[in-house]
Amino acid sequence: MYMRIVWGKVRPGQWEQYEEAYKNVLRPGRENIRGLKGRWLARDIGDPDAGYSVSLWESTEALERYESSDFFRRKVLPALQPFFVNDFTADHCEVRVKEEFVA
Repeated sequence: MYMRIVWGKVRPGQWEQYEEAYKNVLRPGRENIRGLKGRWLARDIGDPDAGYSVSLWESTEALERYESSDFFRRKVLPALQPFFVNDFTADHCEVRVKEEFVA
């Protein structure tokens, strides 16, 4: 498994609008994204204008295919980039240990 972790800051006071745009463009089932296993958006508790987007992928090929896709370049980026203040990082990680807990 592989993970894409994006950290970014949005324009002050724009988190709610950013989150709505994120949900609209990345709503499950909107696009069939091969290899995507899960996705989370997390807001930083200490800085309400910052947060993380984490996605889980079956392979690096699937992750890279998504990042180079027309969907990502023509739909995702134009919908989300206007909210960012050029303080943004994206990292690819290999998941080395996975534990799941059921309540």
